[in-house]
Amino acid sequence: MVKVIILIIITYLVGSIPNALWIGKLFKNIDVREYGSGNVGSTNAARVLGWKLGVFTLFLDVLKGSVFVYLSKKMNLSDIQTVLVGMAAILGHSYSIYLGFKGGKAVATSLGVFIVLVPKVVLILLLIFVIIVLLTQYVSLGSISCAIFLPILTYILYNNNTYVFFGLFIGAIVVIRHKSNIINLINKNEAKFFDKANKK
Repeated sequence: MVKVIILIIITYLVGSIPNALWIGKLFKNIDVREYGSGNVGSTNAARVLGWKLGVFTLFLDVLKGSVFVYLSKKMNLSDIQTVLVGMAAILGHSYSIYLGFKGGKAVATSLGVFIVLVPKVVLILLLIFVIIVLLTQYVSLGSISCAIFLPILTYILYNNNTYVFFGLFIGAIVVIRHKSNIINLINKNEAKFFDKANKK
């Protein structure tokens, strides 16, 4: 149990690292929080820093979700313990200790967690995401749709109640974190993917 607690703490601390922030400051001398949505996620990073650094941010945010969950599986931890590790990564990304418990919207790091837990579901969600974004250019709408379908597809494709309830919980967090985006979508003020991010 001690090793699990230590792993959860380390996972949260690594998950809390705001990749978009340090990448922006290191490569462009820009604080991404001052531009666009002000979010430290990969979408805002792509708008502010360019697609290459946006992809780099996405890769690192996904990685900090997948690495420790993969390690948990290799350590033969129980499903509940593995889920707690994954939750620590996601909560770290969304409520970073380094940013006063603020952070990203949990999508990329959740992707990293669930690609290890339920890879078949993630492949379908990626297809749904790409179709929605191509049709609408709204990344937020693609992310929200995937959050809704996550527990449903997990229930259909995997006989694992722990993963299903975890999917429900994380899906709810993702939707809640997109509250402002939902309001903007309703008011038709939501920024599209290729829109240029302006200084706040």
